[in-house]
This record gives sequence, C-alpha cells and structure tokens, in this order.
Amino acid sequence: MNKIERLMNTIIILKTHPGIGVESLARILGISCRTIYRDFNTLALAGLPVHSSTGPHGGYYIDEHYFLPPLRFTGEEAASLFLAGNFLLQQKGFPYQKAMHLALLKIENLLEKDNKKYIREAKDSISFNIQKLKDYEDYNETFALLNEAILNKKQVHLKYYTISRDEITTRTVNPYHLMFRQGAWYLIAYCHWRKKTKIFRIDRIKELRITEDTFTVSSKFSLSDYMGKSWQVIRGKDQKIRVKIFPPVSRWAREELRHPTQKIRKLSDGSIIFSAKVSGITEVKKWILGMGSYAEVLAPKSLRREIEEEISGMKKRYK
Repeated sequence: MNKIERLMNTIIILKTHPGIGVESLARILGISCRTIYRDFNTLALAGLPVHSSTGPHGGYYIDEHYFLPPLRFTGEEAASLFLAGNFLLQQKGFPYQKAMHLALLKIENLLEKDNKKYIREAKDSISFNIQKLKDYEDYNETFALLNEAILNKKQVHLKYYTISRDEITTRTVNPYHLMFRQGAWYLIAYCHWRKKTKIFRIDRIKELRITEDTFTVSSKFSLSDYMGKSWQVIRGKDQKIRVKIFPPVSRWAREELRHPTQKIRKLSDGSIIFSAKVSGITEVKKWILGMGSYAEVLAPKSLRREIEEEISGMKKRYK
C-alpha cells in the first residue's frame, strides 16, 4: 500500500469510525502508531485536520462536514465485497437477501470492465459454506420487526417457546442485538420477567409486537463481555476445564480453535491436554462426548461426574 492509498484509507476509516483509537487504526492499516501520527500531520498540512476527543468514548475523527470525492474500488476490494455478499446470499433465509442482492447489483454497475472480470474470476475460484440449523426464509417479518425495535429502542412484547421446559411464555423485552452463531439466529435482550439479559432463539419466537414504550441500553451491557467465555451460545458459571485427548483424535483437536482461552500441551505419547476457562459446560460436555473414548475429563470433578453419568446412561440404553 503506497502513501496516497494509506492516507485515503485513513480518511475513510476516520469518517466511518469517528472516535477510533490510534492503536485500532494502526491495526486495521497494518502500520505502526508512529506512522499514524505522521499521517495525521500530513493530512493537517493538506488542509484536513484530524481532531481528537477525550473521555471513555474518545478518539480521533474528521469534521463531519468533510465529504470524500467519489471513490473507485480496486479489483481486490470489489471482489471482497462480492464474495462477502454472495456468501450471505447463499444462506437461504438470510434476512436481508433482497437488499444485499440490490446493493451488489448497484456496486457492479459502478465498476470498470477490468474489475468486473476480477469479480467473475474470484466468484469461480472461491466458495463458502456454513452449517445452518434452521431455514429462516419464513422469518423475514420477525427480523424486520426486531431490527426496527433495536434501531428505535422500542420494547417488544413476545411469546416465546422455552424448549427445556416445553412451554410458551409471554414476555416484554428490551432488544439489544441480533446475533448469528453456530448455525442459528439469536436475539440478545433484557427480559423484564427474568429481570436480566437473556438470549432468545429467533425461530422459537411465536408472536412478536413492537410497543410504544422506549428503553435505554444499559451502560453496563457489552456484547463481548456478555458472551464472555461461553463455549458457543449457552452461558453459565466460569470454570477451568482440562481434557486429555488421545490419538488419533488429538491430531485433529490440536489443529482446531475451539475457544479463545484454550491452551494445548502436547505429550510424548501423541495425546494432548486441552485446557480453557469457559462460561458454562453444557456445550463443552457435548463436545467431549462427541470424541467418545478418545477424551478423558481431568477437571473439574463435577464435569467428570456428569460425563460418567452420561456414559452410564448410554450403557443402560444399549443393553
């Protein structure tokens, strides 16, 4: 990336992410913080001063009245947009399929001939697939209503099916965030009935109505903090786990990133010790059981007992 490209990208990032920190900006651009400060000086000399603000949400920004001239995509930029867009379009039931399709057509119409060729070649040589637990084609209205409620900070009245209790309950929630994880869509919302933030699976919402009551997202809520160290979706008490995994399964297990806190210690016999600090063990248990006799829980003792009980139950089932 030459200096002109870098400066243009710096302007774009500052315009689209006002309040961004120098370290984050440097990470995105792949350069040092010192270079960022030099580029700020260059922009100021060119008549485009970069401003800074202090406080918890402080950072750097460009005057909101400054407008960039029309930009042209490079072949790689155009291809990356189309690959990302087509990846989402391949997911049957993606809630914004129509909007995404129209957006890609508009972008393609603006591209030069050479870049259109670049896109065609990229689409033919790269593909994606993702496991889905549900076809969300019938949930477009649900997504639209939830998105509207989130943007306008409106409380939602819903009827929800709780699968563990096999019952439908009526709740009022403050919708915070829509999340796709492990093949399914979820709503993260503050539940007035439970008096705490909860996760609701979209396809288990049976009825939904936006109310006129507004809400303010709690200053204590952070998506990354809320999901924390959960294995996948289900949250629980923080626990340290240690699992011994034997060959040949250990060879696959050591290649996989299962959890952000995981550590793997290789043993001389080819087995590994997998350790991590997780929030909740319900989903961890499924992972361990999936490895059959090739996995042994070392800690915590409570998880080891639960696995032993599952094995005992399976023995009875297969008698």
